[in-house]
Amino acid sequence: MPRADFGTSLFRTEFDTSVPTALNPLGVKGVGELGTIGATPAAVNAVLDALDRAGLGRDAERLQMPLTPEKVWRALHLKDFAPRPA
Repeated sequence: MPRADFGTSLFRTEFDTSVPTALNPLGVKGVGELGTIGATPAAVNAVLDALDRAGLGRDAERLQMPLTPEKVWRALHLKDFAPRPA
């Protein structure tokens, strides 16, 4: 499972403070959560793709959030994961 310390050596973050905003007295710019909105679906799609390649096929799509290690393990070992009716 991805962890917070995984990407620390891969990514470098730099902040551009050369152009402050005139919209507030501090001159700071807001970031919000827009940059994180795609992270969860990307991680779920990666897990589903891995389960598909492991042989689960379309049954992998039945896995529901939150994706806990136990749910992924059970899906890989087909426990409580009966095939869909045709």
